[in-house]
Amino acid sequence: MWTVRSALAHLSHDGADRLRVAQLLAVVDQPTASRILAEVLDADPEWVRAVIREFTEVGLVAYSRFRRRDIREAVVRETPLMARTSMHHRVAGVLHAGGAPATRVADHLVSAGTARFPWSVSLLRAAGGDAIADDQITRAVDYLELASRLADEDERAIILTTLAVVRWRLSPSTSSRSFGRLIGALRGGLIPPQCVPMVARYLLWHGRAEEAAAALDQLDAAADGGDATGPARLAAMNEWLACNYPGVLEGRTAAPEPDRTTVRTRSASVVRTEPDVEAARLLIDVLTNGASVGAGAAAQRMLRGHRLDDQTFGALLIALDCLAYSDQLDVAASWCEALMLEAAARRAPTWQSIFAIWRSAMSVREGNLHAAIDRASGAVGRINSENLGTYTGLAVASLVAATTAAGRFREAAAYLDHALPNSVLESRIGLQFLHARGHYHMAVGAYDQALEDFSGCGERMRRWNMDVPGLVAWRNDLAELYLRLGEPRAARRWASAHLDRIGGVDRHRTAGVSVRLIAASSPVLDQVALLRQSVSIANSGGNQLELATALAALSDAYHAIGERDRARAANRRATRLAEQCGAEPLRIRLAGPRGENAPALMPLPQPQRALDALSPAELKVAELAAAGRRNRDIAKELHITTSTVEQHLTRVYRKLRVARRSDLVVVLAAPDLSPVREVR
Repeated sequence: MWTVRSALAHLSHDGADRLRVAQLLAVVDQPTASRILAEVLDADPEWVRAVIREFTEVGLVAYSRFRRRDIREAVVRETPLMARTSMHHRVAGVLHAGGAPATRVADHLVSAGTARFPWSVSLLRAAGGDAIADDQITRAVDYLELASRLADEDERAIILTTLAVVRWRLSPSTSSRSFGRLIGALRGGLIPPQCVPMVARYLLWHGRAEEAAAALDQLDAAADGGDATGPARLAAMNEWLACNYPGVLEGRTAAPEPDRTTVRTRSASVVRTEPDVEAARLLIDVLTNGASVGAGAAAQRMLRGHRLDDQTFGALLIALDCLAYSDQLDVAASWCEALMLEAAARRAPTWQSIFAIWRSAMSVREGNLHAAIDRASGAVGRINSENLGTYTGLAVASLVAATTAAGRFREAAAYLDHALPNSVLESRIGLQFLHARGHYHMAVGAYDQALEDFSGCGERMRRWNMDVPGLVAWRNDLAELYLRLGEPRAARRWASAHLDRIGGVDRHRTAGVSVRLIAASSPVLDQVALLRQSVSIANSGGNQLELATALAALSDAYHAIGERDRARAANRRATRLAEQCGAEPLRIRLAGPRGENAPALMPLPQPQRALDALSPAELKVAELAAAGRRNRDIAKELHITTSTVEQHLTRVYRKLRVARRSDLVVVLAAPDLSPVREVR
């Protein structure tokens, strides 16, 4: 039985030449022909074979490799660094001359840490491509890092762009040394035109507005200069910006859109970005013209026709968006889950996280609050949230929307404190963030801020030419807000405007929300028919939380007209759904005095104990809020800040166990003093 010490003694007892064979075996650590080893050592092949045979007979070596790791590692440690470097370099040269695979040669160049062969850079780039294709991303990064150090300025810029893309799959950080060199190459004007779009996208992802603007300026210059593919490349980039970062595109002079055939054939660089170009055009069509059967079919063809890789990831993500905005949530969710599994199998944490965040956003639309929170939290835990770039905005939007609906307002507020890249509000994702933040503000009684969020969202959607309900139904948001403010006429106007926008109650699942909100502003005798229609739409739409909300409203309407049994049946079903969704505020409301065991028209008792828990300041704010006063009006009357009003209201809601301002009217028995404001 060999010890490390005895093995080292045996390997070196017959002279330095014999030890060099052992050192080479330890350094190479792969089954290797003795003639290759002999060439590296510049020794007689027969003598090398004899030495290896003796090492094998005594049990130290098998198939030209040390049998025990500890002995091999000890031999490597005893080998001087310069000798190891020289061995790796010579092995690489011999293997390359013999036609060995690029990755095997590249491994030795990386171990050597340098290369003096004229073919080194091209081989390392080829090995990087092979490693990427095999999902061996860490190896690919090692190869490309060395290549970038050895290359000249022009080739280095191309390699650094590839490195940014490859690293992004593992961890899209801006703190790596190669990222700093990429920025330096961009500032020096060294990035080749065909690489600039990818660099610009990467910078926008991280909110690096200044550097992204510089990249886009270079595209403009290439389009105006002698680059034959410049106009096509610029048009493709502008299409991508139009559907992903429309705020960035504003103010830029877009090049005329070239013929699609030209985009496909002008140059190899444009062909490589074709999936993104085609996906962007498809999404622009959906955002401009609304959902269509053709758009959904085209999105599925894209998902079936492209393997997930660094070049197609963005296109596949856009295809999922096309399905979601085309009201095909179930199909989109199924595709997303398949892509999540593939990303996990291929050890791509960034892909996993982004698909999980996307799926979380769909869980919010399905009313599955538990799943939305779990998926988004898991994604943020897998990748440092600082590295999720623009998609941090969607993760925060999903978490805020879900925790708000679950009544977990402190958590929602904490998520809103999360720092976001500046690019979020310039992006399509920013619309979903404003929608979620608006609902949080509305839930805690910060109505001025909610109005600003919802109005800002709608204004952007119209300005960016993406005013479709599948993205954000902002008119419904405003309708609900005006109901909370006690302004039913304005609420009805906005809900009706949403129905007009989508073309009727049978055109989109969000119509059910509009009908429910119109019912809330209608005479009692008209409410049941409207709410039954709202329940029917929600039932087929797949949003379990909206179905529970509509059923709760229907239960109240049945109570109001004395239909006690139907009210209780609707209440029971709504309660089950609220529990399944995790919508605690709705569940609490359904379990209250108007719940299953209460008489249909039983008046709510005064919750005196809860009122006693309010401080004088909180009670005064609650009374004014119940009377329909807006936060800034309350602040002015009480000589406090709007922020203080919001804090008081948050505590009032918690102590009185209510979820909205309109509930205060009943709890405090305040008269309805709310004015009616016209929609402007």
